[in-house]
Amino acid sequence: MLIMKKLKHLLLSAAMLTMTSCAEFFEFVEMAERSVLNPLYSVTISPNRADLLIGDSLVFQPTVLPDTVEATYRWYLSDAESTVVSLIGKRMYARGEGEVTVYVEALPPGTLPGDIPADSVVIDSCEITVSRRTEMPPHEFPYETIVIATLEMADTVVTDPTVAARLTALVDGEVRGRAEVRSAYGIPYLELRIGGRKAYGEEITIDYYDRDRLRRHVFTTFIFDGETHGTLSDPVIFRINEPEMVGEWRIEDGELRVK
Repeated sequence: MLIMKKLKHLLLSAAMLTMTSCAEFFEFVEMAERSVLNPLYSVTISPNRADLLIGDSLVFQPTVLPDTVEATYRWYLSDAESTVVSLIGKRMYARGEGEVTVYVEALPPGTLPGDIPADSVVIDSCEITVSRRTEMPPHEFPYETIVIATLEMADTVVTDPTVAARLTALVDGEVRGRAEVRSAYGIPYLELRIGGRKAYGEEITIDYYDRDRLRRHVFTTFIFDGETHGTLSDPVIFRINEPEMVGEWRIEDGELRVK
């Protein structure tokens, strides 16, 4: 503590010789006090938001500034009793449906959480949403709605079967169908066959789960009706132009339309 006081005194003495205004002086004093208590300026973790499925795991990557300080980290959850995830160090496991926030606190080497005042702590967080999906075999469903579609990502039409299969029809976590790549007259398109337990009325959600970026792009729900939506000449177009942007669509005059 004596060393810290002497360091603070030296910093303030230097500031008095160089500052040209009171505002600059007090700003420097605040920065000097903070740097003595905690030499870390900031901490960030990647990712800072994630959508996961039950059973997934995620390893966070923390970064501190200045990067010359070898920080130690304290990880904790917004709900210590959460059943959504379990957290072991910087590794997280998705356990159940729900939402939770993961926090990381960066500490200088050799310090404990209580050693640094709250206003000098550097901290970052990641918002987690966990969903479940149950794959259902097609023979479970006596009824079917078909969507003829294209999937555009960054203005490029998706033709990769693995990527296309991420476009999924869901009912309460049950996977009722995945998009498959088809081709007619040399032109690729997607066919999404959606199974139904009854002829009309179930609420269907079509989404795209980007497992690479841990993002779930959700499109507006519609009602299962046993009809075919979209044609080869006028397919339903699902657009994902940016990670946070998705097209909106609706039923209009008996047809599925995308805005």
